[in-house]
Amino acid sequence: MNSNLNQNILFLGNRATKISARMQLKELGIGFSTLTFNAALPFLKEKNSLLADSNLLKIDCDYSIEELKNELIELIQTQQLNGSFKLIIGDPSEILYQAFGSALLETQLYNQRASHEVHLWLYPMGMTSLDIRKELAQFIYKLKKNETQVLLLRKNTNESIELLNTLITKIDLTSFYELEEKMDGLEYLIGKQSANLIDG
Repeated sequence: MNSNLNQNILFLGNRATKISARMQLKELGIGFSTLTFNAALPFLKEKNSLLADSNLLKIDCDYSIEELKNELIELIQTQQLNGSFKLIIGDPSEILYQAFGSALLETQLYNQRASHEVHLWLYPMGMTSLDIRKELAQFIYKLKKNETQVLLLRKNTNESIELLNTLITKIDLTSFYELEEKMDGLEYLIGKQSANLIDG
């Protein structure tokens, strides 16, 4: 196991969090965090919330990219949410994923860090929708502009779990190019392909 990743993995969004629950990471001694969105029940005077691991954070915004992004920026800057992960895993078609990724790029902390997170995308479930493709194009442009490293995992859920276990616990992580060569179903999308996964 690469100790540099320990406690620096974020499973972001509902799909990634469900996958993390099937990976037995705690049993393997691998530290990780999860972040999901919880919608308030209709007709009740409650606010929407974020579930950060087991901590419930009330937020005063709707489930939209721009509103969530602004809320997340404040939570990251006030350190109510961790804004420094080595590896972020999730489905980029989820609004929370795009909002959190955009928020990271816009926080003051981002440019002060020596290295930045790597995004590992589960193949988007909503890619049949033209609107989601447009949203993803804008999100990809932001990531590309900031030279953010992104890998795509093009596998079904069961195979994704197996590959993620290998990625996190066994493989000697070197460069994107070497990683892509070693692991079937893993594709480089954005970033410096010769860069080291951990150090950027």
